Amino acid sequence: MKKSMLVLLTLVPVVVGLVVNFTLFVPVVGSLLFFLLPLATTIFWFYLGSKYACSGWNAPCSILIGNAVGILSLAVYVWQCVLLTDENVNLFLAAASQMFSAATPTYLFGRLAMLFEAQLNLYRRGDRIGAAGDCGPLYDRNFWMRLCLGKRTAFRSQSA
Repeated sequence: MKKSMLVLLTLVPVVVGLVVNFTLFVPVVGSLLFFLLPLATTIFWFYLGSKYACSGWNAPCSILIGNAVGILSLAVYVWQCVLLTDENVNLFLAAASQMFSAATPTYLFGRLAMLFEAQLNLYRRGDRIGAAGDCGPLYDRNFWMRLCLGKRTAFRSQSA
């Protein structure tokens, strides 16, 4: 697969996040897509890691390029929602930075931050940052696993 295509495929979670956010209010289809598309994206990310393993890039470069959209998304989110005051927030950037994390199955682990709260029904700004940052380790773990498996398989096939 061409390297330019691999870089374009790293935008799939952003597209899935857009689809999930825009279809969430459609009665039956929205809830179905909310549950199925993030799981499909997680499986796709595992597949994309295998393609990056065969790309010819070394492992650190593959990890940085493959997760650049997530890193950029988290950086823009922290900049817009933490470092700026409410009057200076660009709503387009704040919303666009959350599209990557909308493609993760947060319904599986989205309430983990509440385990550490004194009041269980309180969801503060720090919890939102934690929820936005949760997608990174999930995707990184899948990407790393498949990248390492793909590199090992490629190494074994070259040795034989």
